[in-house]
Amino acid sequence: MYKMIIADDEPAVRQYLRYIVKQYSLPFQICGEAEDGEQAVHLADLYKPEFVILDINMPLMNGLDAARIIREKYRDTVIYILTAYSHFEYAHQAVQTQVAGYLLKPIKPAELAETLKKGIANALSQRISTQRIQRMERQIAKDRPVVTKQKLFELLKSDSDNPNALKLLQCISKKETFCPAAIISASYWPTSNIPPRDGLDGRLKQECSVRFGEHAILTSFSQELVMIFDHWDYDLRCELQAQLEEWEQIYNITFCAGISLVDSPSQIGRDYRNAKKKREVGLFWQQQGLLVIDSTMDERKEIDCEAIQQQIRDCLMERQADKAKVILRQFLGEAMHNVCQPEYIYAAIIKIANNLVAKYAEYIISADDANLTRQSFISKLNKTSSAGELEQCLYDLIDKLESNVCSSEQNQAEQSVKWAIEYINNNYHKDLTLEQFAEKLFMSTGYFCRSFKKYAGEGYAAYLTNIRLKKAKERLMSGKYTVAEVARMVGFRDASYFSSVFKKHYNQSPSNLAASATRQSS
Repeated sequence: MYKMIIADDEPAVRQYLRYIVKQYSLPFQICGEAEDGEQAVHLADLYKPEFVILDINMPLMNGLDAARIIREKYRDTVIYILTAYSHFEYAHQAVQTQVAGYLLKPIKPAELAETLKKGIANALSQRISTQRIQRMERQIAKDRPVVTKQKLFELLKSDSDNPNALKLLQCISKKETFCPAAIISASYWPTSNIPPRDGLDGRLKQECSVRFGEHAILTSFSQELVMIFDHWDYDLRCELQAQLEEWEQIYNITFCAGISLVDSPSQIGRDYRNAKKKREVGLFWQQQGLLVIDSTMDERKEIDCEAIQQQIRDCLMERQADKAKVILRQFLGEAMHNVCQPEYIYAAIIKIANNLVAKYAEYIISADDANLTRQSFISKLNKTSSAGELEQCLYDLIDKLESNVCSSEQNQAEQSVKWAIEYINNNYHKDLTLEQFAEKLFMSTGYFCRSFKKYAGEGYAAYLTNIRLKKAKERLMSGKYTVAEVARMVGFRDASYFSSVFKKHYNQSPSNLAASATRQSS
């Protein structure tokens, strides 16, 4: 049996999940139910379940935050997110949290049962894999050298403590006294547009081995040089910095390296991830040199991008794409100053892009074009690795969206005004505002007013008033309605104000016109 925790603030949902587990005879022991995220985390600490089902929208702590906490503590726990939300950002956050599934309410019993069965199969496979690794670790002393080096890779990538880590490192270094003091994760990018020479990674590793091999374990992964030093002091730091600068001059590259001091050899996997994370952040922001782990590595703060979204939209509504790009550049500059984590920058940029595409899709582009634009943007986004590339990706999106407007700006504005006139003619009796039209047509109010006057021959307010007065006169001439009734029928809320405007326009009060029409008909 596998232990399971269910967390949802609706008792009916929890009862429904219990029913499915029982109905399909699934091998789960539901050891706890929670009404909010905090209770779910507490139950996870208490029972250490293999499976957890979390609703997103819960009081005190939502499901995604609870999932992140549980994932940090229990890496092998299978987590499912159950929610009625289908928004892109929720799905994106769920993927970032490494949950096993994102289930939309209402879910069919058979679908949930099938999902849980797949989870059981994966959990069993993971358990067998873990047992196999443990058996291999017990045989590490008898392994061949190539296998031992592969073990270094597994050690650094491991999420759990390894009591045999020190012995493995001593075996690789061939020194019984070796004890890790610091671990460095280093990468580089070309200084110019000229790509690095072939085989550069191997050459750098070889040169580093000559210079530091006596005091370090050296290995390389994909575009990454890893160094584990048996001591760390000011002199060694200066020597490593000098080596990086020498490589930069010789090979026309720029280096970025994250440093993490090793507190305990058994936790070197954690220290490696810290160094790697610092390097990845440095690469993203194109920071040069040796970067020491600091408190910002532990900060997890989502970026509020509502204000920047509105500023960019306002610029585009004024057809000022260059100003929108300046605002975006300032936004990224501030994020760089605060050393924001790349994943949160990517999430913010995705929100901004989705917001822009959605607004253009309301009137400027078709739904199909909007979907293609989103897909193209995400595809390009996934290929970026730095803030500069990410910035250019959004610039390209802005240019693409603007091209749908600017390629025929005059015709677009004229068509927009024609649509507005037709809408006014058919809906003059409704509560119409300038802001409604500007928002619908993705224009600023000022730009809409200028365009309307240019193509309609008079201002928006004047045109709307004239249409309402024209329709009011027709109804008054029929003799069927009172002045107050006519005022409401054509969109005036106040009959006295209507009478004043009508008299000023026709030099005759509406009551006199109605009386005259009544006399003529009789």
